[in-house]
Amino acid sequence: MTLGDIPAVRYGATGLAKPSQLALAFALLAPSWIVFTMAATSREYDGVGSFIGWILGGIIAPPFAILIAVVLGLPLRLVPSINRWWAGNGRIYLLTAAAGLALIVAGYVKPVQESVTAGGTTSTAEIPDGGLLFAGWFVIAVLLVNASLPLRWVLGEHRR
Repeated sequence: MTLGDIPAVRYGATGLAKPSQLALAFALLAPSWIVFTMAATSREYDGVGSFIGWILGGIIAPPFAILIAVVLGLPLRLVPSINRWWAGNGRIYLLTAAAGLALIVAGYVKPVQESVTAGGTTSTAEIPDGGLLFAGWFVIAVLLVNASLPLRWVLGEHRR
């Protein structure tokens, strides 16, 4: 089956993501960014400075990720044949979410070694793999920004 074989009926929303969807994505991504940053840098806590940095990162990083996800999602929303395949396709959404969650779990399961020198003493600790954590976080961000409910649900056609 190719994209040209997919029926011409569109089941999901077309056009750009709604502001409410972007706000929901931010509301979910900001706290998770803070948690993942704390996990990936937990050995480097130096008091209030780290705490403020984590919070500022949670406010600054998600909008950039959302902007990149919107740009990456333009073909998903604006190219009709790709939109018919993507929009409202629950299986693809579940696979994308599973891939993102698998990367996050792998980040916690596969820790990395980190050396910290404090007061002339060097210690080594295992911390979650930040690269995997944030890769999974970004996959979830792309899904949150570009997923849409099937129009048949939104328009009430499911009540037949």
